[in-house]
Amino acid sequence: MQALSGRRTVRLLPAGLCAALFIAVLPVACTPRADPEGTPRRVAREIERTLTTVAQNEVTRDPELATRLGLPEADAGYAYNRFLTDRSQAAYERARLSRLETRDLLVRITRPARGSALARHLDTLIAAHETAETLFMAGHGASALGASYPYVADHTRGAYLDVPDLLTRFHPLRTPADARAYADRMAQFADAIEDDRRRLESDTRAGTVPPAPILRRMYALAAAAAAVPPETSPAVVNFENLLPGIAELTPAEREQLRADVRRIAAGNVRPAYAAFAASLSTLANTAPELPGVWQLPDGAAYYAAALKAYTGDDASAAGLHERGKREVDALLAETNRALVALGLEDGSVGERLAFLAAQPGQIYPDTEEGHAALIGRILAHADRAEAALPGQFDITPAEKAGLRAVPPEFAGFLPAAAYLPRALSDTRPARVEINARRLADWPDYSLAVLAFHQLVPGHHLQSSAARQADLPLARQMVWNVAYGEGWASYAETLADELGLYSEDPLSRIGYLQSMLLRAAGLVADTGIHSERWSRDQAIAYLAETTGLSLEKSADEVDRYTVRPGYAAAYWIGRERILDLRERAIRVLGPKFDPKEFHRVILMGGPRPLGMVEEDVTRWYTAQVQN
Repeated sequence: MQALSGRRTVRLLPAGLCAALFIAVLPVACTPRADPEGTPRRVAREIERTLTTVAQNEVTRDPELATRLGLPEADAGYAYNRFLTDRSQAAYERARLSRLETRDLLVRITRPARGSALARHLDTLIAAHETAETLFMAGHGASALGASYPYVADHTRGAYLDVPDLLTRFHPLRTPADARAYADRMAQFADAIEDDRRRLESDTRAGTVPPAPILRRMYALAAAAAAVPPETSPAVVNFENLLPGIAELTPAEREQLRADVRRIAAGNVRPAYAAFAASLSTLANTAPELPGVWQLPDGAAYYAAALKAYTGDDASAAGLHERGKREVDALLAETNRALVALGLEDGSVGERLAFLAAQPGQIYPDTEEGHAALIGRILAHADRAEAALPGQFDITPAEKAGLRAVPPEFAGFLPAAAYLPRALSDTRPARVEINARRLADWPDYSLAVLAFHQLVPGHHLQSSAARQADLPLARQMVWNVAYGEGWASYAETLADELGLYSEDPLSRIGYLQSMLLRAAGLVADTGIHSERWSRDQAIAYLAETTGLSLEKSADEVDRYTVRPGYAAAYWIGRERILDLRERAIRVLGPKFDPKEFHRVILMGGPRPLGMVEEDVTRWYTAQVQN
């Protein structure tokens, strides 16, 4: 057996080889000079080759992303499941340079027909690369196509959390090659943690240090991982549970792999966790208690760039803060009326929402039967929504999404709920995962809006439409938050318009509470990073406004802390889609077809809201002209 080593270096492939790995050049004689959308065939082929190169370089740079996407290794052109993503400072700088070169390539390429799918692909990728470069210029944290983080690692991400999550929930374990790749990744795990530690300490010396409450949460997670006996750590247990299912391995090979993984976990990974925890403890002693990025050397500029990246809105942080407060006031008035109609008149809106959640029958028991009942209830709501789709959509999901609780060992850092799309290799079905560590966070009245946001007509329908649109791989690597979360939040409102909360008046209270959280999140995000709120101030504001528990509110605030601008995208994206719909209705009048409107939005895939607006405008203009 090949000896397991530590660090592996992955090099970017030449552009010509990238294209060769993905595309076979077909004869073009006797074909039309332009494609059906009017782009010259030569230009279309050039763009397709470029999109292939972009995708290949992203896959090569970030093999963990390829695993999470479920990309077939044959399409990637190399055995990416053997590697972890390089987290070193040198890799960070290489990524920045590579993306600069890619942006320049995308800008220089001959333009396709205006309004064509190829134009949409190019413009989406150009926007993503320009945004990444704007945030890369800060020189700290991490940035990807569609995401930005001010800190190298935090209490929700970083090698110390991401690698066990990757190995246990996404890495395939079906063949001997898969098992050896798993062991290879385990051999690189300690180096990945060390790279994060070095970069975190380097950023701190330059003035970019996570707030002390975040560092304390990180320390608790890292110290707990260091204290776990290696043979009972999640990555080792998962490997040993699935290894017997690989029949092609001989008993001797199986035992050797098991021994290798245990040895690496004990000799390399556990000490790396301990060193990381010690570093976090030291950093926390001098870190600021206040949560906002305004404290960073480039704080105001960074936050302005992050807000623009996530929302696509040019409004200032102060303007968004005031806008959010107005929206909260309007929602509090509407929620008050709904609560009064149910006979709940005493106390603030937040107090009454908290009272409602504590009533008998609202909280599911923390048992196997209770979890099953909660999941069944969510899926039943999704089935009702799916039955209502034909009046609003001519797109339907090709499959139902699954639903399960987050593995308990990861509940401390994974979000409250998340949608995971079907793997590109079709080896992993779409599913929603909910964090059930505190079942009090999921009163029964909140489950309908959860189903409509995560499943249909929310993320599952959104993802299914993008898959049916057959987007190129490069587009599938770019997530636009205002589009994605804006659509899922719009789906909550669409469900209200369709009467999907009417079977249970309490479920509409859950919808209004969700809307309150979206608007209050806009206020709290800008409050933390622009208005210089304290952590306690932000937690109290969310709890008092929305009726959520202090624990749930603290989780929300800490996420806003490490993802500046992200929470603002939910409300801004929803409002933009509603505005576009209202504009189309005004222009088209009785000829407005919601099915066509929703198709225009969904079939274009994740993209900046400015491009969504162009697509909608082009659609209703064509309707008028016809």
